[in-house]
Amino acid sequence: MILFNNFLILLTDLRPVINPDSKVAFSLFGIPIAWYAVIILSGALIATIYGYYRFGKPLGLSSDTVFTGLVLGLLFGIIGARLYYVIFTASSGEIHYDSFMDVINPRNGGLAIHGGIIAAAIFLFVYCRKKHIKLIYLLEIAMPLILFAQVVGRWGNFINQEAFGGLVKVDALNTIGPLTNTTQLTDSILIAQREALSKLWVPDFVINRMYIQSSSATGFVCAGYYYPTFYFESIANFIGIIIYMVVRKYWKKVLVGDGISFYLIWYGIVRLFIELMRTDPLMLGKTGIRVAVLTSIIYIILGLVFIIVRRILKYKMISCKEALYDRNSSIMEEGFETPKEPFILKKIVDVFKKKDSNEDSSQKDEE
Repeated sequence: MILFNNFLILLTDLRPVINPDSKVAFSLFGIPIAWYAVIILSGALIATIYGYYRFGKPLGLSSDTVFTGLVLGLLFGIIGARLYYVIFTASSGEIHYDSFMDVINPRNGGLAIHGGIIAAAIFLFVYCRKKHIKLIYLLEIAMPLILFAQVVGRWGNFINQEAFGGLVKVDALNTIGPLTNTTQLTDSILIAQREALSKLWVPDFVINRMYIQSSSATGFVCAGYYYPTFYFESIANFIGIIIYMVVRKYWKKVLVGDGISFYLIWYGIVRLFIELMRTDPLMLGKTGIRVAVLTSIIYIILGLVFIIVRRILKYKMISCKEALYDRNSSIMEEGFETPKEPFILKKIVDVFKKKDSNEDSSQKDEE
């Protein structure tokens, strides 16, 4: 074991230094664009494209409606996530905001996913009413895909070295006395921490970035390896999506709208356990209650109530298998036709059709 540890010391940089520039993807007109933003937007875009072509388009939803909704939904989601974060950090005294610019600037972190979900849900309700879309159908399609966007978005926390858990616990920590922010962990302790993370199936590239040198998180103790709670949450939610999507496709008893309950219950349970591990919780004022824990419990209760009560009341008992996969329904409200494609897009399509027609005519004339 000693020889093995010495061998690891020779091959592994036990105290990797993360270059701050690695958090920046590229610059646009002199403005640095963070990987965090790129990853979040990529997750939302992938989810939207898949949802539109797999479900939305076959059910009569136009691309204009979908991608306009995506842009507006992201905007409202970001505003909601920021306001949620600002409200609770200010009320607990964790952060003091000296100006309006401090409030609206999330570039240094400060977005709370629960606030984003609440804002996006309000937006979807209004948007569906305006566009005459069946809300329960859209939510059935959207909720698992919103969770997928969160799965991808969590990797922005990986780049920023945030949303991590406590210091990785190993037996050797008990031999060095109280830990402070000046404590220097030995090579053998760092190796033991890396081994502990490997046993949890955490890949090496994640482990390397979980060496946290310093942090303003309340649970930060000293430089060392910390639990990647963002990784655990991402994997757990991805597993949940796969399970639900498979069950929904083949089991007729899964109803249109059950995706709402799936999201509330699954994400609520996952986030509840993950939140208890995190070192940077939002607190409910001075109560000592973690906001995300309280919100997760509410999510779980609401999810259970909806899935039970709708079956008691026989509310919109439409099978997902028949509606989404057998194409026996429309996502548009009765009496409203599928919106036409945007005028400019139609013009572009017409130009290409005309061009192809002219080429065919030219070829016939030459013959």
